[in-house]
Amino acid sequence: MIYPRLKLARNLLTNEGIIFISIDDNELNNLKKLCDEIFGEENFVSLFIWKSKSGGAGDSSRIAVDCEYILSYSKNINLVEINKEIKIKKFDHSDKFSDERGFFNKRNLDETGIRYSESLDFKIEKKNKHVYVDDEKISDSSLFYFDERMILKEFSLVPGGDKNHLKKYTWRWSKNKIVNGLKNGYLCFKTNNYGEIKLIQKSYEFFDTSREIKIANHYTPFRNLLTFTNTSQGTKDIKDLFDGIAYFDYPKPVNLLSHLLKIGSNKNDIILDFFSGSGTMAHAVMDLNSFDDYNRKFILVQISEEIDEKSNAFKSGYKSITEIGKERIRRAGEKIKSESNNKNLDIGFKVFKLDSSNLNKWNPDYNDLEQTLIDSTNNLVEGRTELDLVYEIMLKYGIDLTLAIEEYILDNKKVYSIGYGSLLICLDDNITKEIAIPLIELKNKLSPETIRVVFKDNGFASDSDKTNIKETLKTNNIDEFITI
Repeated sequence: MIYPRLKLARNLLTNEGIIFISIDDNELNNLKKLCDEIFGEENFVSLFIWKSKSGGAGDSSRIAVDCEYILSYSKNINLVEINKEIKIKKFDHSDKFSDERGFFNKRNLDETGIRYSESLDFKIEKKNKHVYVDDEKISDSSLFYFDERMILKEFSLVPGGDKNHLKKYTWRWSKNKIVNGLKNGYLCFKTNNYGEIKLIQKSYEFFDTSREIKIANHYTPFRNLLTFTNTSQGTKDIKDLFDGIAYFDYPKPVNLLSHLLKIGSNKNDIILDFFSGSGTMAHAVMDLNSFDDYNRKFILVQISEEIDEKSNAFKSGYKSITEIGKERIRRAGEKIKSESNNKNLDIGFKVFKLDSSNLNKWNPDYNDLEQTLIDSTNNLVEGRTELDLVYEIMLKYGIDLTLAIEEYILDNKKVYSIGYGSLLICLDDNITKEIAIPLIELKNKLSPETIRVVFKDNGFASDSDKTNIKETLKTNNIDEFITI
């Protein structure tokens, strides 16, 4: 089944597009051969090795497997512009990132299994040209960037912890390790114009590429070894949104997908995820848009797979994977927007289900033609809504489904306006010639470059009303008069 999906994926790619395919080691070789055939060997971009598990993996009776792979191909390698370096966020100097010990970048310690400890809570200060660690003098020096993993962190409680414990701050490394690093030359401190002290790490191999911190004008190039995150982080991403409950098994981490988006996407790209699962891709797109002020859009595809009745998700009222995904996107969007400086950030999305046409087909019962004719007077399939039909019309005319749909009442009839009047749809009954004038007035008000008007064929009060409306619109430069 993977072959036709890959063929479709290639057809949907833009000429400069990139595809990332996650796979484990069981099918890696077969997938590589398929991709070479479909995309062409010359369009191979890279094989990313992702350390998906942080600890003792046990997927094999012989070898502990803790890595997965991400194959990347292009449609035309000569047109692809890979983003060659991480564009890293500037350090935030707002008051909420400081205390009496200076400025710092906060991060929940329970992300890495570390808990608050008094041994990690010690004083670092600068006096004259020297740094003191709990009053022990350490010579100062200058260097080009700091390792964020050693900077002051925020302690937050994990489930089952002491709920009355106050939040505290602590260093990521012990005092002995920091002092030893300073004295032996692989750590140093730096003071910038803001006056805060920063702990510096010399060796690039210790730099965590998942951290969005900018240091002077230095950048870290993308690498094909992805060691900065794992599935436990993906579980935490969901638990943070769903009150500490993990509703999905082994989800991809948001920062993994953000990392891939940084490599292969640009300002107005459309990101398509064929297997969206819990909706991590949508979460990553919104999060990255908030960071770099881009306008990426996402399309997620997921079969409405039912959930095990014994699972926590089912007990909480979720009946399918898609229901979890929709709720996750809603919650993630609200959280990202509340934390973003961009209050105009677009976090909206629409949900569509693959189905048959909303229009009744002519399928006569020759034993009861009278009832067949009566039933055919209703255009819509039973259980479908007007909006279902509106979206079907948009699809058939190739109109972007993300466009806003506005509603107007003209001559007591509901008219849907899409694309600022480029498409006007009226699906009401008993339409008379009087609707033509307000339609023309609406067209003049919205001033679309092109316009088409759609009615139900059986919605007119009479044939003469239909003819009069068509001719009146035509004399006012509305030539596309369509009935369904």
